[in-house]
Amino acid sequence: MSLSNSQPIDAAKAAKIASHSLATLSSSARNDALTAIHSALSKSKDEILAANARDLTAARQAAEDGSLSASIVSRLDLQKPGKWEDMLKGILDVRGLDDPGN
Repeated sequence: MSLSNSQPIDAAKAAKIASHSLATLSSSARNDALTAIHSALSKSKDEILAANARDLTAARQAAEDGSLSASIVSRLDLQKPGKWEDMLKGILDVRGLDDPGN
């Protein structure tokens, strides 16, 4: 399933289903998956930030009409100084955690 054009509820359902498979992975496989996620995000930075800018435009409009809170709009902004880098670092930080299943 491609999540790039999916509705949020569909993406959430797919993530829940995937979480069941991910929970059974070995530490090595989990770390390989996190490394692949980090790499894919890094390689797609420009595309992701462009999509984020479009999403922010819509989110700001929703905040203006009262259907979305300003705090959520702020959290969506991946172009804030350091936010992109912190997100990628967080993936590597999770990779470095001990496996809770052991």
